[in-house]
Amino acid sequence: MSRFERKPPSVADQKDPKQVYASYWEKLAAFQPTEVCERADVIYHYGKAGYRLPFLNTSYLVIPESREILRMRPDETLESEPLTLDLHLLALYYLTESKKTEPARRWISEKDLKGGEMFFRGPHALQLRDVEAKYGNDPQGFAMAGKRLGGVEMLYGDRAFGLDVLPRILLVYVLWKGDNEFPPEIRVLFDETIQEHFPLDVIWCAVSEVNRRLIGLETRAAQGPDST
Repeated sequence: MSRFERKPPSVADQKDPKQVYASYWEKLAAFQPTEVCERADVIYHYGKAGYRLPFLNTSYLVIPESREILRMRPDETLESEPLTLDLHLLALYYLTESKKTEPARRWISEKDLKGGEMFFRGPHALQLRDVEAKYGNDPQGFAMAGKRLGGVEMLYGDRAFGLDVLPRILLVYVLWKGDNEFPPEIRVLFDETIQEHFPLDVIWCAVSEVNRRLIGLETRAAQGPDST
């Protein structure tokens, strides 16, 4: 079974990510922190023995020794919270596999990704229906949801925002308002360098995790008073 061949996990997923992603934890623990920080553009917190990883507008501390991912508040206190398997995969894959490649800030669709036209179909299609249902007729709400996650307005479609999902992983969400002939549509654009860091199945997980947070299924990390 590949990373992708499973139902999209919920925040309350009962699987233990320490076991599910044991190989990634082991690989991360074997790296020198300076190497990881240079590749992934992150900071190693020597006092807490973990990598400070920005995800959208929230910071997490990824601790290889205890195999934990904890929310790091602005005062650097740590909090445990329920996180999806997707979030664990994104954090661990990014820290272990990302390249020292700066974003190009040139945007492509999933069909322009190598192998994307075949991959993102059927059950592998990007999970945008719930986002469209919530914001398709609410461009202002769509823009506010993006801003809440740290998004920056962009000039695409009728409304759009760019998100720094991870330091080298950038996405753009675009809304086209519907009319008498066509329903509203939301699409995702990718920085053209994304496949330097993620394979297609992990890209799918990144979009799924962002979608959850946009429609309000996010973890407490995206709901806290310091993340508005």
